[in-house]
Amino acid sequence: MRLFEILLVVVMGVALVAELRRGIRGYRRTDAARVVVLLTVAQLLLEGYRWQLLPIYALVGALFLPSAFPRRQVLAPPPWRKAIVIGALALLGVATLLAVLLPVPRLPQPEGPYRVGTLTYHYVDDSRPEVYGESPSGNRELMVQVWYPAEPQTSARAERWLVDGAPMARALARWGGMPEWLLNQLALVRTHSYAGAPAVTADAPYPVVLYVHGWGGFRNINQDQLEALASQGYVVVSADHAYGALRSVFPDGRVAENNPEALRGERGEAEFTASSQALVAAYAADARFVLERLPALNESGPLTGLFDWGRVGLFGHSTGGGAVMAVCAVDAHCKAVLGMDTWIEPVGEEVLTAGLAQPALFLNSEAWFTGPNREVLEGFYERLDGPAYWMDIAGSVHYDFTLVAIFSPLSQALGVRGALPGQQALAINRSYLVAFFDATLKDKPSPLLDGPSSEFPEVSFAERP
Repeated sequence: MRLFEILLVVVMGVALVAELRRGIRGYRRTDAARVVVLLTVAQLLLEGYRWQLLPIYALVGALFLPSAFPRRQVLAPPPWRKAIVIGALALLGVATLLAVLLPVPRLPQPEGPYRVGTLTYHYVDDSRPEVYGESPSGNRELMVQVWYPAEPQTSARAERWLVDGAPMARALARWGGMPEWLLNQLALVRTHSYAGAPAVTADAPYPVVLYVHGWGGFRNINQDQLEALASQGYVVVSADHAYGALRSVFPDGRVAENNPEALRGERGEAEFTASSQALVAAYAADARFVLERLPALNESGPLTGLFDWGRVGLFGHSTGGGAVMAVCAVDAHCKAVLGMDTWIEPVGEEVLTAGLAQPALFLNSEAWFTGPNREVLEGFYERLDGPAYWMDIAGSVHYDFTLVAIFSPLSQALGVRGALPGQQALAINRSYLVAFFDATLKDKPSPLLDGPSSEFPEVSFAERP
């Protein structure tokens, strides 16, 4: 729970218990009620409304607001007063439980020496027609976001996590098969990134890292990882891969929702194979297009001079993991690549056979241990020419590589988080991600790449020289 939510629950609880035990005379009752009303207003203005607190809002309106400005006896005389207060305490308990089980998650604080700035761009690839969507038309469009080392911000407020707030939160709930209102509180989550913050140019240029999300993901579903890299002195870039992303919003208000027809899993094996290969190829083409557009940002505008084109790395999750392998097989810009639960099966046979020359790291969840994709991925790993690392994370599942891991204490029961605590899963992801790119793009060795870590005993370790 957040600060004003906690204060509101505590003060309201104390006032109700005092009322239950001995009553509150005149000014005491009025003073307590006024404090509750003021805290409610502060919570709504500073933290934002959320449905989990509806029982509290109702109690404030029915009991505390009239008591704050009394014109008549508010609570009924005994014995009805006792029943009313007990009922109010029960409602307060329900609201508190809902707020704890469905919280507004706090994103991990970036640990690097830099603050994080962010800018968003809209690009159109004139060389590729759009092939996805209910009525495909026009050229391929992408929303691209950049995170970078920035000067400290004193008066600005950090950006919200979900780009269009409640609509994206409802889309996340639908994706998980939940009532669409259930996750509305996610619209209140704030990042540690500041839109348009002045870049730190004294230490530029910085290594560049491109992230590619998975099927149903979106450009900052791994916000903590993107901020971790930027805070450590990287320029980080990610795009919504339209129609494969959960939801992408263009500047003119048009929305590209996830298009199930882009991954036809219910039409037989042949259809699924063909559509998955086409999807990974589209993600890879998107990634290469974004890399081609970035030099223009380096030449003029607020990001001038930040990009070091001799040090470029890529990482991706699931479908995005396969896409970055495909990109690094053909794009000389790529100097290092990392895959999280890499969906390698749809990658072209020529890439699977030839392997890669760049350093590579594979992070795998426990749920990703078996099946045909695992066998193909192991074969791909064995054919790599460059240094490579293989790490399995015990107690984890596929979505533990994203912020889904900290949505709720109920995440494990809902099957979207493994037995590994969510914050620990995120810490593993960030630590190995930064360590790998520090070693490969900054020539900065890390003990995490030397062998098993006592800090992260859940991670098994293997490497190929």
